[in-house]
Order: sequence, then C-alpha cells, then structure tokens
Amino acid sequence: MRRAIRRFFDSLQGTKKYMFFIGLILICIVALCLGIYAQFFYKYSATDAFMIGINIGSQKNAEEIATLKSNFNNLFNNKIVGDNENLSIERIKTENTSLVFTNYNLVNQDENYYSVNAQIPILNINTDKAKEINAEIRTEFYDTANSIMRRTEGNTIYTVTYAAFVNKDIVSIVIKAYLKEEGKAEKVSVKTYNYSMSEERLLPLTDLIKLKETTPEQVQETINNDIKTAYNNAQIIAAEFGNLYERDLSSDIYKVENATTFFLTQDGYVYVVYAYGNNDYTNEMDIIIF
Repeated sequence: MRRAIRRFFDSLQGTKKYMFFIGLILICIVALCLGIYAQFFYKYSATDAFMIGINIGSQKNAEEIATLKSNFNNLFNNKIVGDNENLSIERIKTENTSLVFTNYNLVNQDENYYSVNAQIPILNINTDKAKEINAEIRTEFYDTANSIMRRTEGNTIYTVTYAAFVNKDIVSIVIKAYLKEEGKAEKVSVKTYNYSMSEERLLPLTDLIKLKETTPEQVQETINNDIKTAYNNAQIIAAEFGNLYERDLSSDIYKVENATTFFLTQDGYVYVVYAYGNNDYTNEMDIIIF
C-alpha cells in the first residue's frame, strides 16, 4: 500500500503535480463550505444532517398501489414509524423520546349505553404550533370520548386509533375514529396533521407534491381517475345490492387545492383520504396514493 502511494506521488511531475494539489484544495474548500452551510444555514439540519431530503418513495405499479390501499386499515397500530428518537427536537414530555405516542388510553364500557376504546396521540414537540395541534386533537377525540361515556340513553360504540410517520423533517399523524350510534349508520372519520419541524407549521398538500417531485396536474389526474373508478364500481354494486354512498364527481372536494386529509409515510408515499364519514354517517372512503 505504501509503495503504491509512493509511486503515485512520484508520478506527479510538473503540471500534474500542481493540478493534483489544486484539485485537493478545491475539494477541501467545498467540503468546508458544505459543513458550514449544514451547520448554520440548512433549515433541516436538526432532522436531516446529511442533507438527503425526504424519502420520496419508488414508483409502484397499479397492483402494488392497490395492495397499499387494501392494507390501509393495518396502518393504525397506535405507533410511530421512522427514525424519531435521535433528532435534536425539544420534547414536551422528556420522559418519552418518541415524537408521537399515546397520550390518552380511554377504555371503558357500560353494557347498556356505550363502549369506548380510544387511543389518542400527542405530538411530543415543544412549540406553539405543536401545542395547538394537540389541543385540537384533545377537543376532537378526548372530549368526544368523555361525552359518550356520560350518556345514559341509546347505545354507542366509539373507537379511535392512529398511525404516525417521520420522514426527515416531516411528522405525519393520521387518526381514525369509528362511531356507531343506536339507530344510525356507521360513521368512520379520518383526521390528519403534517407538521414541518424546521418551519413549525402544518404543510398543505401542495408542499408534499413539490417534495415528491411531481406536479399538481399529475396528482389531479390521479385523483380524477381513481374517484371515477370508485364511482363506477359503486354504481355496479348499488345496482345489485341497493343504494350506497353516492359520490359527486363534480364536487370541489376532489380538487388538489381543497384536499384536507392527507399524510406522508416514512417510505415516501402520500395518501390522500376522502373519508366521507367526516361529514356524513357513512363508512365509505376513497384513498389516493402517489
């Protein structure tokens, strides 16, 4: 090894010698500049020290996307997926290093009136925006569960589960609630939050589209095609078994800029969820993945 190195330096004569040392100096300068930029100017340095950017996922064919959709309910295991314990982020609850964990575990039952099983998460980040998100989660799910447990008429089943993902700078939380009240249809609702740790804000879908290196037009085309397919399938089923939830293909809810329920997984896929139970008593749901 030493002989090989010595032979290499002995071969550096004249212009080659100067070019080698100039190149070496330039490499050192670039490395130094990158180090300074990463340390002091790169806004994602706390979560992406090597400046890799988010994992945007590989391309999947139609069959693989269909498999992801069919496994949607399996995502809700009340855990966070992705590297999140070694980030230099200030936590609200320092005894738990996870960025998302179950803050409320409400399990209670009265055989006459209710059955509640609610696993409700907290975003364990000590910023004003994160605390605002946690307050909204508490109002939406914790307060609802407690209200149901005070009922003394009818019979109600209420279940809450969640999933959470970390993809470099972004923490995504998706919460699913199942509600069955006596005399009413099942209602399945979904709520999502996509929080940028560096910018301390919630991200719109357009930001995730940009990070995924695609365009709103391409995503819109995917949404239109998938919703139209779901509509046609529902019409076929309804013709044989009776009325199902009817989608309005002309509705503005399907426009990219109006999307409210979406999340990014740790392996780089964006799910756009149309949970019609967010506004109606139904368990119907469409899922778009890109």
